[in-house]
Amino acid sequence: METVASAYNEVFYNRADPRVSDWPLMTSPWPLITIIYGYLALIKLVLPAYMSHRQPYELKTVIRWYNIVQIVANAIVTWGIMTSGWTTTYHFGCMLPDYSMNPEPLRMLRFMWWTIILKLMELFETVFFLLRKKERQASFLHVYHHVSTLVIVWSGTKYVGGGITSFSPMINNAVHVIMYSYYLLSSEGSPTIKAFLIKYKKWITIMQMIQFTLMIVYSAQVFMPSCPAPLGITIIYFPNVIFVYYMFYDFFKRNYVNDKQNENRRNGVGSKHC
Repeated sequence: METVASAYNEVFYNRADPRVSDWPLMTSPWPLITIIYGYLALIKLVLPAYMSHRQPYELKTVIRWYNIVQIVANAIVTWGIMTSGWTTTYHFGCMLPDYSMNPEPLRMLRFMWWTIILKLMELFETVFFLLRKKERQASFLHVYHHVSTLVIVWSGTKYVGGGITSFSPMINNAVHVIMYSYYLLSSEGSPTIKAFLIKYKKWITIMQMIQFTLMIVYSAQVFMPSCPAPLGITIIYFPNVIFVYYMFYDFFKRNYVNDKQNENRRNGVGSKHC
């Protein structure tokens, strides 16, 4: 038991960034664990039982403001991370984290922490799906992606909080500005705008896969002998990004490639004629 307690203290306290030791959600892993278990219980047990004999809620106004808040918040946090190093002293080589109390590293750390809040906000999307009885959208990919991203961003903030680790949240938040703008326009726009956007719906998934590719390629520098960046988070980061990339690719193939091929077959496109 003493060994377990010693390992726990080593992982969650001794190796953690001391600058965030008393920040909300960062004092220990238990607030995060409680939130994740509460989220899973809500979407797997509570909401399905609650909605079993109810009509779907519309939630149009709620979702409209949710999209607006996400657009603004993701834009602010993207700008914050970008201007806390990437437009000043950072480069696209091996950027080591700065654990000092200097203004710019602390500013980067704060915006990394705000990225955790963005990921917590995204958990509401599953609630919206279930309240609207769109269970198909609350898929394994959807739930896994939200939970795993939350865990990784929390880990990055607790242990690194800058340097090479800040690249992925910056790119991800920027992609979310575009993604939520698309959702807002496609739900609120005129029929002409909706008809235009639906033709480019697949590019949202393509954009996300490009994002994962950039993350993997850039972050792989940590394995180079010339890059002494901390490797602890890579244990969960790289397998997760590769797995999520595969699931997005599988989703894209099933919903856009295979559907298109089936449509072509139904229409006789590409078939042989005697």
